Amino acid sequence: MRGGHSAAHIAALVAYLPSDCALRRTADKDAAWTLRDILLASILNSLNMLIYGMGDKRKRGKKPQMVGPDYMVKKKLPARVLTVDELLAELNKPRREDG
Repeated sequence: MRGGHSAAHIAALVAYLPSDCALRRTADKDAAWTLRDILLASILNSLNMLIYGMGDKRKRGKKPQMVGPDYMVKKKLPARVLTVDELLAELNKPRREDG
């Protein structure tokens, strides 16, 4: 190939990069969180909330801070109310493939 690569070849190489590689982390800071890291953060958050919830309300202090990617740390996920037809239309939309 002598240094020349087609756009399709470059796209194929980038598509199969690991999710926590430096290139993906520059575009998305949550890309550094691997599946193992997310599972460990979920366990830590669950245990922290269990210990906090079982503590005496007068002595337990502030609520523990959640760790993990942005969607785990946010206080509340946005919710929508849909009719059955709207829900079916939403579910029939094409999904994107994460590489």
